[in-house]
Amino acid sequence: MPVYLAMLAAVVAAGIPLCSKKCGKAGRIVFCIAAAVMFTFVAAVRFKVGYDYNLYGGLYFNMKYMELVDIPFLRQEKGFLIPFYILNLANEEYYYAFIFTSIAFYPALFYFIYKNSQHPWISAAAFLCFGLFFNSLCFLRQFLAAIIMLYSMKFIGGKNPLRFMALSVIASAFHWSALIWLLLYFLVKIRPSYLYLGIVSLGTFVFCLFSKKLMMWLISHFEMYGSYNPETNVEAANGLSPMYSIMFGVLFILCFLFRKRLTEKNAANAVYINCLMYTTVFEIMGTRHAILSRFAILTYLAPVLYLLPDLFDSVKDFIIEKTEGKSFRKPLLTTTAILSAMFTVSCYVLLISGNYNGVNPYVSQFHKTEDIFVEYTETAASDKTSPEVSEPPQITTVPEKDVTVQTESNAPADNPAEFEQEILDALEQLG
Repeated sequence: MPVYLAMLAAVVAAGIPLCSKKCGKAGRIVFCIAAAVMFTFVAAVRFKVGYDYNLYGGLYFNMKYMELVDIPFLRQEKGFLIPFYILNLANEEYYYAFIFTSIAFYPALFYFIYKNSQHPWISAAAFLCFGLFFNSLCFLRQFLAAIIMLYSMKFIGGKNPLRFMALSVIASAFHWSALIWLLLYFLVKIRPSYLYLGIVSLGTFVFCLFSKKLMMWLISHFEMYGSYNPETNVEAANGLSPMYSIMFGVLFILCFLFRKRLTEKNAANAVYINCLMYTTVFEIMGTRHAILSRFAILTYLAPVLYLLPDLFDSVKDFIIEKTEGKSFRKPLLTTTAILSAMFTVSCYVLLISGNYNGVNPYVSQFHKTEDIFVEYTETAASDKTSPEVSEPPQITTVPEKDVTVQTESNAPADNPAEFEQEILDALEQLG
């Protein structure tokens, strides 16, 4: 927890002065670069942080046993596997998987924040406090797809949908769930209104009533959803805490109530309000089947990074207008700011204390007490005093997240060909 709290403190303490009008563009640049470096470093040097850490570390480690022609036979998306394979040719150690993905994530995110956010420090703080950073430590493939979709948002307002559709297909090469944007493209363009909200709410209610039947129908008609079977998948069978639905629901209600001011400030905010609505919908669905909340990763980046800073300005302007000439204007503004900060920080603390996505406690490569994915050698095996002695990898299952990870047990087959086939079979099970 101390590392995460220190990150938030640094974002607020440095962001408020650097992103002020006094510092101007130069201050915003300095803040975004410094924040990108901090986020990248914390994520890159983590050790066994996030439920999927061993999954991706093991996948990267095992690339050394693969040939490029083997990639098409693996179940993961090829847009993610091929870069993993190429990078593994230069650096085989498993932790490079997290160095490379961190470098891909955070500079791109903070460049977007710099170019689009009215208050970069609010975007960065919201990215932390509402769990987006924690998701980026766990769901690597889907987060890469989400970043691509984040940059494609500017094409939603255009008359030609082909560029957006093309980027959706490219994003699906990193995680197939990005294809849902081929449908959401049309839904988020609808003007936010009470009628639209009522229709979506009714649809969400009906889904929750008949969720299991609908899930079974889905997997019976679409093979790609086969792993979502609630009878065999723990994440599909069980639901999440309603906390996430409440958290994003509160943000959506506020944005919806101020939708007129937000759309007057920027017409694209209407799309982002709808994105926040569908984020809430996916989180509500996740209370029935946890795995469905993963779709929210594809819809919440733009609202959190772009819309919330505009909401900050809209609420402030509203209070100033309605309290013109009143003596309680300043106390009301102060109270509103304090309540907003309390809600935001409370969400952050609850996520950390609840070990959201297995990110707590934070451990770095510099403070790890064990090693994983150690290359097996007969010399190392005979040296019982060496801390590096480890038996070779075997794929086992982690029940909590229904994913596979690599542990260190069982000696390799004497026949190298048989050992390579075992590795191929094991990798087929990786999710």
